[in-house]
Amino acid sequence: MRDRNVTTSSGTVVLPWQGKSAVQNRRLLRLKAAAEYLSLSPWKLRSLIQAGRLPVVQDSEGSPFLLDVRDLDGYVERNKRAMPL
Repeated sequence: MRDRNVTTSSGTVVLPWQGKSAVQNRRLLRLKAAAEYLSLSPWKLRSLIQAGRLPVVQDSEGSPFLLDVRDLDGYVERNKRAMPL
């Protein structure tokens, strides 16, 4: 199984499918990377975007969705629960 290291406190993101040595300082992630960051499928992440639960950065029609790591972290914080639903 791939290493799932992800660090955001310093703005450093290690994307598991790129290997341990691929460290990138990025605030914006493409949909696939953002889905991996949240441990969701890309389809589930698209549905959250379409439902308005996560904002995206898109500079023109047809360009890829970019998601802010801070928004992803906020989504996680808003959806934490002590007991599962």
